[in-house]
Amino acid sequence: MNVSYDLAVNLPLRSRVAERLTRALRGITVGNDMLAYPPMEGGLAIREAVAGWMRRHAGHSVVDPRRLVLTLGARHALSLALDETCAAGETLLVEAMTYHGFRSSAGARGVRVRGVAMDAHGMLPGALDDMAAASGARTVYLQPTLQNPTTATMPLARRRELLAVAETRDLTIIEGDVYSPLAWNGSEPLPALADLAPGRCLHAGGIGKILGPGLRMGWLLLPDGHSHHRASEGVRLATDGVPMLIPSVIGAWMADGTADELLGALNEDMRRRHALARDILGAGLMGGAGLHAWLPTDDAVGIETRALTHGVHVTPSRPLAADGIHATGVRLALGAEEDPARLEAALRIVASSRLSRPS
Repeated sequence: MNVSYDLAVNLPLRSRVAERLTRALRGITVGNDMLAYPPMEGGLAIREAVAGWMRRHAGHSVVDPRRLVLTLGARHALSLALDETCAAGETLLVEAMTYHGFRSSAGARGVRVRGVAMDAHGMLPGALDDMAAASGARTVYLQPTLQNPTTATMPLARRRELLAVAETRDLTIIEGDVYSPLAWNGSEPLPALADLAPGRCLHAGGIGKILGPGLRMGWLLLPDGHSHHRASEGVRLATDGVPMLIPSVIGAWMADGTADELLGALNEDMRRRHALARDILGAGLMGGAGLHAWLPTDDAVGIETRALTHGVHVTPSRPLAADGIHATGVRLALGAEEDPARLEAALRIVASSRLSRPS
């Protein structure tokens, strides 16, 4: 039987969370209110807990829970942000290599997606200025911390430079941020774009990359009351509200420190996995925290193909590259394989696939 390894899906390690959640669910008392239609923006106590989490772990100095809307995961939050900012036929600017799920959501809405050049620190401000002027775009999507797929984290100066371009060109920013709690590991987070420019930014986050995407708990921070109302109305029209059972548990974990404890444990596990990946694939591997690493290469498709012949699935690089831009690397998810021995075996196959490039 052929062995199959998963380095494609960005999952956190889940066994520890599953054990804690099993215990928590045994002790839940369900009240009548939990079986009624929930508030369209989500329960206030849960949103207050999320606001505290964002202040502790995601670079926000101030978060008004009345501007938060709970969603069915971060991708739902990004979809609401798209509905607020982009109509069919309009242009959305994104990083040259970007999250393929968001590009798909934009395309399904008839929104044109244009890639903007980037370097090791993220999107280039000058390139954004040029593309905004040439395209007439009104919206830009940015991932400032542990960017998917390249792992780039923008320094503060780059964040400010991009915000200055957004101000000059009157661009609305959609900030995707599901990885930043994994970036800092106890150090002071860099400020989120929504913290630096709260009136210009819609901030989409979620807990899936920390505790597991199956929980389907995300959130969208809106810049004002009008956009908050429209996003809440979008939830009502699509789902009649987000179920509150699991968010109630996660909100309690955020409030009592359980989620922080689980984050700390995941941080340590992932740093060990990144160290293993560097030992096997070399110092050129990008990353060091978060759930994925980025292997720069001009032979991305070749490595993917050769690895797959040995059962290793990696994230296909072509959907990550905007506008048909040549893929510049291979994304390696380091958390889907819970067993460290299986992860090591998969990484060694990738290393061999890299070396066996045809001449």
